[in-house]
Amino acid sequence: LINGHNTARAFGTLAYVTQDEVLTGTLTVYETVCYTAALRLPRNMPIQVKKEKANKTITELGLAKASNTYIGNWHLRGISGGQRRRVAIANELITNPRLLFLDEPTSGLDAASSYHLVRLMNSMAKNNRTIITTIHQPSSEVFEMLDELLLLSGGRPVYHGASTEAGNYLATAGLPCPSMRSLPDHFLHLVNNDFAEDDSCGMESQMISEQIEALVQKYNSEMAPAVREQMRLLSRPGTVFSGNRSDASPWTQLLFLTRRTFLSNVRNIGIFWLRVIMYLLLCICMGTVFFDLGKDFRGGVQGRASLLFFVVAFLTFMAIAGFPAFVEEMQVFIRERLNGYYGVGVFALANTLAAAPFVLIISVVATVGLYFLAGFNDDIGRVFYFVVALFCSLFVVESLMMAIAAVVPHFLMGIAAGAGVMGMFMIVCGFFKYRDELPDPVWRFPMHYVSFHTYAFNGLMQNEFQGTEGWCSACVGGPGRCSMTGAEVMRFYQLDNRNKWIDVAVLAGMCVAYRLVFYVMLKVKEMANH
Repeated sequence: LINGHNTARAFGTLAYVTQDEVLTGTLTVYETVCYTAALRLPRNMPIQVKKEKANKTITELGLAKASNTYIGNWHLRGISGGQRRRVAIANELITNPRLLFLDEPTSGLDAASSYHLVRLMNSMAKNNRTIITTIHQPSSEVFEMLDELLLLSGGRPVYHGASTEAGNYLATAGLPCPSMRSLPDHFLHLVNNDFAEDDSCGMESQMISEQIEALVQKYNSEMAPAVREQMRLLSRPGTVFSGNRSDASPWTQLLFLTRRTFLSNVRNIGIFWLRVIMYLLLCICMGTVFFDLGKDFRGGVQGRASLLFFVVAFLTFMAIAGFPAFVEEMQVFIRERLNGYYGVGVFALANTLAAAPFVLIISVVATVGLYFLAGFNDDIGRVFYFVVALFCSLFVVESLMMAIAAVVPHFLMGIAAGAGVMGMFMIVCGFFKYRDELPDPVWRFPMHYVSFHTYAFNGLMQNEFQGTEGWCSACVGGPGRCSMTGAEVMRFYQLDNRNKWIDVAVLAGMCVAYRLVFYVMLKVKEMANH
C-alpha cells in the first residue's frame, strides 16, 4: 500500500533494498549495475546510454574505484560489506525511483560505513526522492541526518514527526534524555521492553511497561489525529504515482539475463569447471577399470550393462553438486523479481538456455574420457547417440534440481530431497531388479515409467547392443555359445527392444516437463507471497 492504495509493480515508481544484499558474486560492480540497467531501463533507450547511466550511478555512490572488482563469493575476493550495500542501492537507483525503501541498511556495518551510507541517502533525499528506512541503534551523527522519525514499541507508534523534535516531545511526557546519554540510545531504552519479563527487579519491569503505555496513549491523543489528517490529504486522487510500463521488452530481458547467467556460470568454479574435472577424472577411472570390454558374457555383456548403468546413475547423481549454486540463483531471482526486473517465464527460459552449453560440454568430456577406453561400439553414429543420451539425462537432472530449488529454503534440504528422489529412481529402472519382477502397483507402475533412469539405461543398452551379434551366453561349467544377438541381450535384461531414439525423445520430454514444473513452482510461490 502507498498512501492507502494498492500499487502494482510499476517502472520508476518505487524500489526496495533488502537487509541481506543478494548479489551475483561472480560479476564485477560495473557488470552488476550494467546488467540491471539493460534489464530495467526503457526498451527505446540505446545500450550505450544505459551503460553511461550505469557508470553515472556507480560514481554517485562512490563505487568508481571498485567498478572492476568482483562482488565476491567463496572463491573470489570481493568488495567490502559497505560497498555491497551501495551496489544493492545502485541496482535500485538505476530507474530513478521516486520512493525507495531500505530494510536496515546499516546493519553489520561499522560506524564510519554507516555514517557515509546514511549521508548518501540524505543527499539522495534532497533530489526529489522519498527514502524510507528502518534503522536500529544509530549513532548521534547518523540520527541528526534523519528528517522524519517514526518510533515504534512492539509495533505500536509512540512518536511520528520531525526527528529534531523527538527529544522535546519525550521531555514533555516527563521522560527527558539524561546527561551523558545519546538521544538514540535514550529512545531505545524507553521503547524496548523485550527484557522486561526477565528483569530481576519487578518494580523496574512494571515501570518500563507503564512508560510505554503512557507514550502510546500520548501519541494516540496528541499526534495520531494530525497524522491521520496528513494521510487523508495524501490519499486524495492524483497523489499516488502510477508509473509507466516502459521497461525493457521480454526479448531484451531474455537476451541479457541469459548472457549474465552464462557469464556467471563460466566464472563459478563450483557450478562448471570443478564439475568438468570431476566428470573427466571419474570417467577415466571408469574407463580404466572397465578397460577394453570383450564379448564374453561376464566381462562383455554384464560388464557393459553394469558400466552403462553406472554412467546413467552416478554421472547424473553428481549433478547434485551444483545445488548450492542453484539455490543462490533462486535467491537472486526472488530479490530481482520483487522489484520487477523481469518475469518468471523470462528467468526460467534464460536459466535453461544458459545451462545447456555447459551440460553439453560435460557430456562430451565424459564421453571422451570413458567411451573408447571401455571399448564400446566405435561406430560414429553410436558415439553421437551416447553424447546425446547423456546430455538429455544430465539436463533432466538439472531441470529436476531447479524445480526442487524453487521450493526448498536451504541448499542442504535440496541436496537431501534430490538425493532421495534420485535413489528412488535408480532402484526401479530395471537394473537391480528386472521390470517384470518389480512389485505393483507403485514400483512398477508408475515409478518405473516415471524414472528417467529407465529410458536412459534402455537407450544406452540399445545403442550398444542393437543390431549386433557374437555375444557369448552364460553357461555353467563350460564355455557358452558365442552367437547371442543384441536383441537376445535386451530380452535377457527385460528391456524394450524399440527404436533407441524414442528413449531420447522421452528424456527430452522430461526436460521440458521438469522445466514447466520449475516455472509453475515459481509462479505458485510468487502468488503465495502476495
